[in-house]
This record gives sequence, C-alpha cells and structure tokens, in this order.
Amino acid sequence: MVQFLWIAESANTRYPAVHKIFVCDLTHTALGISALTFPLGGSFVASYAQAKLGDRFDVDLFKFPDKLSAAIEIEQPRVIGFSGYSWNFELSYSVACWVKERFPGIAIVFGGPNFPVLADEQQAFLEKRPAIDFYIQNEGEIGFVDILSRLEECNFDVNALKEARHIIPNGCYLLGEKMIIGKVARILDVNEIPSPYLSGMLDEFFETPLIPMIETTRGCPFSCAFCADGLASKNRVVRFKTDRTDAELTYIADMVKDVDELIITDLNFGMYKQDTQTAEYIAKLQAERRWPLVVKASAGKNKPDRIINTAKILGGSWILGSSVQSTDAEVLANIKRSNISTEAYRQFVGFVNSQEYGMSASEIILCLPGDTREKHFNSLRSCIENGVSTIRMFQAMLLLGTDMASQETRERFGLLTRYRIIPGCVGEYRFSNDVIRAGEIEEIIVGSKDMPFEDYVSCRIMNLLVEAFINNGLYEEVFTALRHLGVPAFDILEYIHAHPEVFTPRLTEIIASFKRETEEDLFDSHEEAQAAVSDTAHFQGILDGKVANNELLGHRALMYLEFEDLTRALMTGAFAVLAERGKHSGSVSDYLGELARYVTFLKADVHEHVDTREAEFRYDFSKGIGDGVDAIETGANIAEDTRLRFFHTSEQRKHIRNSINVYRHHPGGVGRLIQRSNLKLFFRHVEKVT
Repeated sequence: MVQFLWIAESANTRYPAVHKIFVCDLTHTALGISALTFPLGGSFVASYAQAKLGDRFDVDLFKFPDKLSAAIEIEQPRVIGFSGYSWNFELSYSVACWVKERFPGIAIVFGGPNFPVLADEQQAFLEKRPAIDFYIQNEGEIGFVDILSRLEECNFDVNALKEARHIIPNGCYLLGEKMIIGKVARILDVNEIPSPYLSGMLDEFFETPLIPMIETTRGCPFSCAFCADGLASKNRVVRFKTDRTDAELTYIADMVKDVDELIITDLNFGMYKQDTQTAEYIAKLQAERRWPLVVKASAGKNKPDRIINTAKILGGSWILGSSVQSTDAEVLANIKRSNISTEAYRQFVGFVNSQEYGMSASEIILCLPGDTREKHFNSLRSCIENGVSTIRMFQAMLLLGTDMASQETRERFGLLTRYRIIPGCVGEYRFSNDVIRAGEIEEIIVGSKDMPFEDYVSCRIMNLLVEAFINNGLYEEVFTALRHLGVPAFDILEYIHAHPEVFTPRLTEIIASFKRETEEDLFDSHEEAQAAVSDTAHFQGILDGKVANNELLGHRALMYLEFEDLTRALMTGAFAVLAERGKHSGSVSDYLGELARYVTFLKADVHEHVDTREAEFRYDFSKGIGDGVDAIETGANIAEDTRLRFFHTSEQRKHIRNSINVYRHHPGGVGRLIQRSNLKLFFRHVEKVT
C-alpha cells in the first residue's frame, strides 16, 4: 500500500507526495451513455504515462462524469488530462473550467483530434479557452509524459514551465501572446504502450454496458480531406504485436458480460496480411466461447481479395463495408479520395452477402464539396444496385483539424453551413455544490453553390426512405422479386419519394416531423447554438426529446414500428411502377402480396417479440423467390398452400436481449439498435409445418 505524505499548497488543495494524475475520456450520460464504448484512447495515454513515470505517479482513468466528480472531492490531482472529440469537448472543457475555478493549481492538459491544424487557428482556439494550459495534437502519449515530467521538475508550476519555453512533442501552449508549438512525434513501436486490458486498467468497464474495443494498427496511408486521420503526420502505419492482440482478445472474452460485440478501431482492417491472423484468433474464440457474435471494423479500400479472405474467416460476423462517401468522380477529387474499382466493389459486396448472416455496408456523405441532388441519388443507386445491405448516410461535418474545414475550401465551393446540438451529447452534471451544463455542437454542410438547401432537404428525405426500406435487408425478398421483373429497387424509392400520397396518415406524419426537424434544428452560429443549450426552456426541451434529436435514426425507428403501414406503402409504389412498365398482372400482384405478408411475419417487431408464430401462405417461399417470379412470368401456376412457422432460436433470444440491454443505455434507443445491429441475427427462422 502507498503511504501518502501530504503537502499543503493552498487552503483548499492538498497534494500527496506520490503525484496523482487523472486522465478523463468523458462521455455524456444525462440522456443515456452517448459513447457506448470502452475509453480505449484515454487508457493508452494513462497506461503509457504510468509505465514511463513509475511509482512516483499514480494515474487514474475516468469515463463517467459522476465518477470524476466523486474522485476529485476526495483527492485533488496534480494534473488532469482530457480527451477532446466532437462528442465530448464541451463537457470536458466545462469540467476543466470548474476545476480551474475551484483548484487553480491543477494543470489542465487536453488532447485529441478536435483541434485546428493551422498555427493561427490553434492560437485563436487556445485564446478563447484559457482553462487549457497545454494541448497535445496527434498522438497523446509522448507529449503527456513529457508535460508530466517537466511539471514535476517545476514543482507543478504551470507558469514556470511555460516561461522556460520548453518545446513539448506534439504540444502547444500560449506564453502571453506567443504560441509555442512542438514538433510532431509518433511512437514508432506502439508495443511500448502497456496493454490497458492486460494491466487491469479497464476492468471496471466490464461491469458496464460498454462495448470493448481493441486497436491492432495505428495510422492511415490515405489523405481524405474530410477525415481527422487524413493528415500527413498520420500516414505511417504501425502495428501491435500479434501475441499481444491475441492476449487482449482472450482477456476480453474472459471478462465480458452480456455484450456480444467487439469493435476493432483500425482504420483499414483486413488490408494487411497480419489482419488475417487476428481474424483467425477471433474465429477461434467464436468457436470456443460464442463471442464475439458481431465484429465491427472499418475495412480498407485496397487489397479487396485479402479483405474478402479476412471476412471469410470471420464467417459473416463482421459487419463489413467499403465506404465510398460518393461515387461521383468530381466529388471524390474535391475531397482527395479514390475508391476501389466498381468490379472489386461488386465482388466485395457479393461475397459478404453470400455469408449466412453476412451484412454488407457502405457509407455515403451528403453535401460534400461539389455534391448535387442528382449525384447523391446516383451514389445511393450505385450502392443499392451493387447489393449493399446497409448504407450509412451521414451529413458532412466540418471537423476541426481537417482540410475540408479550411477557409479556402469553404470559399471555393460556396459551402452553406449551420450548427446543431449533437443528439444525445448534452446534459447537466453535479460537481460538488455546482451544476455544470454542457452541450456538444457541430458544424454541418447544408448547402453549397451546387446544392440549394431545398435539395439538401430532399436528399435527407431520400436518406430516410433508404433507412426504412433498404437497410438491414428489411425488404430484400421483395426487391429480389422486383429485380427479376426488371424493376430496380431505387426506381421504387424514387417513385415513393415523388409520390408521398402512397403513405398512410401515420407515415405522412412521421415524414413531416422528420422534415421539420431537418430544417429547424439548426443554428446560424456556434454562439447561437451555445445560447440554446444555456436557455432553460430549450434545454428542458432537449431532455424531453422535443428538440436536438437524431432525426434520421429516430424517425427510421418510428417507421419500423409501423411495419404494416410501411409494407403497404412499399407495395403501393411497387405496383404503380410495375403498371407503368406493363409488368403488372393478377398473378404477379397475388405473389408479391403474399411475399410482403411473409416478410412481415419474418421481420416485424423482432426486437420486442420472440414468440413463435404460424401462418398459411398460398406459395412456398422456401423454394426460391426469384425462381417463383420467373415461373409466374411464364404463366406457370406455382400456387401451393403452405403453413409456415416463424421462430427465434434460444441463441437468437439471448443475442436480442444482450443487444437491447446495451442500446437501451444509448440516447438513440431503438433507432441506434436498428442502425448498429446486424438485424439478420434478429430476423425469425422459418420452417414448414407438416
């Protein structure tokens, strides 16, 4: 046990001779846990500092504001380090301001990607935030250890360290009106960082509904303008040793409780030959432990054959996608990005979909520089026609520290931006007798010289239709039948988009609500958005779920809950398009109508009901949907009265319970569950009743 020798430095601050350090990778919790993952980034910084500085320092890690509040009342640290991401910066800075007011002798260090790249913008950033003593950009481990070592030499006098004009690796700080900036430094052997899993540093988080994460590589060889990892300083890729990764995976499998997911934070998983070894070890754990059932990782955009092989090893558990962001060549050039070839992409998606529970995924960002309504629709069509099961559609965020957020890019493309309160990232937190209110704010592109705001809203409505009808393969059986009739899925979506009369009153109400939130939950400036957080009435509206929601996820969930209405709208649109093209007949209508009823039994309310259901159908859909449509078109009579039973297996019921238990803690609730889960693991099994 450490014996503390207390040194009094002020009337309200007491420091032990062993220097206590707090590392805070905070998340909002007022509306649920907004960042439902282990604090891996903060744990690397804490673990490295503890190893390099030895027993004279004692480093504690925090994720939840209430835990930090309780700890700081008991013992004040010498230094507090905060992570700065788009989803937690305002929370972290608000807490830092409170600390500086109560305990001015505590040094405050920030790190993370939410920081400008240009020196004059960095200086302006720090001048507006005087509670930050030092900011570490890029990797945080080396700079944080350097600051702690130098502060120890100065008896933790921040001003003394600054006046010495010490150059901190990756570090920035203000000395009067002068900005002191350190050179970029990276840990070339990341194995110098002790594993925060194997040391036990992350043990407490296994008692929470958080999803464990691991990192096997750092760095990205690509230079996408919209991404904080596209900087040249991060282009070199370094790797943790395979035996360490295997040991971490075993440790997590031993410790995890009722969480079926694993997140691999690598930026290009599957692209490197060592990733095959990682996949093989995960597959071994899946065979022995039935964990993880779901693996989430961003796939690389090169080496498609290697990525396919990695996915094959994981047997459909990897929610695998190849992000395209846009399929338009001009837009891609504007953001300094290139995609894999169309043929490789099609091969990639086809393989994933061929796996038993495989779910292919892709990402598209709306309103990138040079984007138009037509280009965005074409990107969606391309993904859907190439067989992508789930398209994750994002608004273009202007992140600090990215090329796309530069003034030059804004002016060149005439970007129209607005600010919004990030859904779920707002709350009030008690520290001592004070209440800290914080809300995260992001800047998004809602128009440009090429895309009027009205077109942006139109694209967002199409995004909602893709979420409702395409994602998670919700109606893939119906779209398979329509494809055999020569009607692409996106043609149906375009018809529905242009003919809102196909919707029932309830769906019309949901879409109107979505449009209203898309248009109205925006602010002209960061200050206006911040004022809304400070306004008591507006803040209460956020807590009550009336404003600042994730409109896409929330309304997608509302539409899923109206499954029969949703199915009716789809079939109305499908029959109209078939009629326009002379492909509608009584037999086709009967077959598609029965197929839609079959899909409803298979996939409706799977997150709520795990009961067994039986129903009579006029066709045996187990014989192949495409073949059935082809036969009907030739005039064949394939009617065959069949009774089917729909049910969940015991393993499915457990997975559904575990998934609900995780995502009920997130502000997005059912919407987040639907977006982030592989619903093919939720859909009912079916068998003939003899």
